[in-house]
Amino acid sequence: MSDAEAVTDVVVVGAGISGLTAARSLVRAGLSVTVLEKGRGVGGRMATRRIGDGRADHGAQFFTVRGEVLQGLIDEAGVPGSDAVVAEWCRGFGEGDGYPRYRGGDGMTRLAKWLATDLDVRTGVTAVDLAEFPARAYLVTAPVPQALAILSFSKLLPPTSLQRRLTEIAYHPVIALMATLDGPAAFPAPGAVQQPEDPIITFAADNQVKGISAVPTITLHGAHGWSSDHWEASDDEVADLLLGAAEPWLGGAQATEVSLQRWRYSGPVEPFPDPFCAFGAEPLVVLAGDAFAGPKVEGAVNSGHAAALTLISQLT
Repeated sequence: MSDAEAVTDVVVVGAGISGLTAARSLVRAGLSVTVLEKGRGVGGRMATRRIGDGRADHGAQFFTVRGEVLQGLIDEAGVPGSDAVVAEWCRGFGEGDGYPRYRGGDGMTRLAKWLATDLDVRTGVTAVDLAEFPARAYLVTAPVPQALAILSFSKLLPPTSLQRRLTEIAYHPVIALMATLDGPAAFPAPGAVQQPEDPIITFAADNQVKGISAVPTITLHGAHGWSSDHWEASDDEVADLLLGAAEPWLGGAQATEVSLQRWRYSGPVEPFPDPFCAFGAEPLVVLAGDAFAGPKVEGAVNSGHAAALTLISQLT
């Protein structure tokens, strides 16, 4: 494919935080970019959902900032206010460590929506054959197993040695439960419990205390092993078990509406050692996401940023 035949410089597959970070940098460098997202909205695991009269973050619950790339985005997002893009939630759970934990202004999706402003993002589009979207380069930020499936169908697979390394990337599953309550919950300050070693629930939060819901609405994250063991269980069984385990934090309140989200690819078991991988020439293909620069929100941001720098250097 020649440059003259391409209708866009870069097609980004996935409108999660990594893909949006990269797309924003690419557009600012003067490149034409189209972002394809199979879901109805942007954000990926930066996910906020309405449930009854409440709102709940059900993917990433917060993020921390260690490096200059994410800090630069937060600084640019502006001073918190009534329409804040981000806001400080707390400085740790339990005893705390004094380090800020940030949330989206009205939910974690808010930061993703801000990043998507003025970008050509096409939601509800499943990229199966990338030949349907001619471009000089493709940046695929979907979870690696899904990315490899797209590249296989598109006949754009990486070299055998790299493909072998990529197929070894495994992900943790997480089942998330969201529920509105008929009364206030009883979580300790700051409205959440983080217990990474618990066999059933590793994180639980009251989204009302967190500041994103008008009514008591909780989020429960099942432990990795527990989620894997109960992946095929019915929604009713999973909900009963998680709500039962969360009873000490509910203060006698009962769930009035319940919703579940199964995150098959909640985060990498062991991230790829490099912040992205690139191969090919016409077109150039780059893979990025939280499986590369390290898990969590900042890892995804750093991966998208690094991938964008490489694409800019190759295409401009």
